[in-house]
Amino acid sequence: MKLAALAAAALLTPTIAAAPPRGPEIVAVAVGHDRATGFVAGDDRVITVAHVLGGDITVDGRAATIVRVDRGRDLAVLRVPGIRGPRARFGGGGDTSLLGRPATVVRHIDASVDGGPRRRALEIRADVDIGDSGAPLVTPTGRVAGVVFARSRARPGVAYATALDHSSP
Repeated sequence: MKLAALAAAALLTPTIAAAPPRGPEIVAVAVGHDRATGFVAGDDRVITVAHVLGGDITVDGRAATIVRVDRGRDLAVLRVPGIRGPRARFGGGGDTSLLGRPATVVRHIDASVDGGPRRRALEIRADVDIGDSGAPLVTPTGRVAGVVFARSRARPGVAYATALDHSSP
């Protein structure tokens, strides 16, 4: 009798599902009148695109300084005192999200945007707005697969991201 009661209780007890992994904290990057997006990569660090940098930089209203710039990959690491967040994890691809919207990695390509240098990039199917540069492509496991740097002017719904691997940036 006790065994039957335990089995019934186990079947009727609600299962608590584990929360899906979260991606990094999203932040707003401002440089003069230019706007971009970025994400917290760990305590006091934010990753964004390099092409917006120059002049006074603020992240969510806090003064920021440049720690590292990789112009070839169009990435920058900023120091933002007091900004906190979990350490970002990198790698992945395929089905991702971009600022909570669906985004799909279509293929790896060599891309040049507005006559800039050619670079390895991810072509993605996603709605990208002005100011989304620097936003992370996040996998279902919460990893950052890439950082958006441009949208196609000729092909609506197509954008480009710098691919990030497990050791990036």
